[in-house]
Amino acid sequence: MCMKEKIIELRKKGFSYNKISEELGCSKSTVSYHCSKLKNNEQKIKENVKIKNAKQKIDKSFLIEDVDVDRVISLRKNNHSYEEIKEETGISLNSIKKICREFGLIYRRKFTKLDSDEIDELKILYEEHKSLRKVSKLTGYDRSTIRKYVNIEPRTKKVTKSQAVINWRRRSKIKLVEYKGGECGKCGYNKCIDALEFHHRDPNGKDFTISGKSWSFDKLKNEVDKCIMVCSNCHKEIHFEIKTASTSPS
Repeated sequence: MCMKEKIIELRKKGFSYNKISEELGCSKSTVSYHCSKLKNNEQKIKENVKIKNAKQKIDKSFLIEDVDVDRVISLRKNNHSYEEIKEETGISLNSIKKICREFGLIYRRKFTKLDSDEIDELKILYEEHKSLRKVSKLTGYDRSTIRKYVNIEPRTKKVTKSQAVINWRRRSKIKLVEYKGGECGKCGYNKCIDALEFHHRDPNGKDFTISGKSWSFDKLKNEVDKCIMVCSNCHKEIHFEIKTASTSPS
């Protein structure tokens, strides 16, 4: 038995590096080298077993509910949708999608060319049902084909509540800026509306800060009447002058 085999045999019996080194009369680095290789091999074996078990688990998932994999593949290759395959086979959508992913059958259905009579029929059906899904089910055409020939406008995304608030504040700011003359009251700046701000003449008469409020325009307008409109640069200068005046000795 060679040195390597002796080291591995002792290590498997639970001997420490020092004990193996003393027992065989070799250096500790030699023991460490061979034991590390053994550890790497064991790790690879564990990983291979893990992969094998995962594959078996995937294979078993297709056997749930006595899934007819060949039937699903055949229907999908004939351009049937997931919903249509579900109706034909009674298999769950989850299982159908898994099978199609496994066999590379994830694709868009091809656009179907129609003659004028078929297009008229599509339009009548859509006017009656107002649903792409129902018309697709009745005619067998995919939704992209129906949408193309019936000239249905794509759905516009709904504005979120937060975006609606942002839009309202923007519109209010534009109206308030126009109401106050559209330019800085000190230097005449008017290039960017975001750089125009409202400064209260009398801080004691201030009810609220105008920026970031979503209140009615009339309420904002009443507060703006207490202000002068200035650019952000002039606004900073005004506050600097106020701060300097309050801290300077009398």
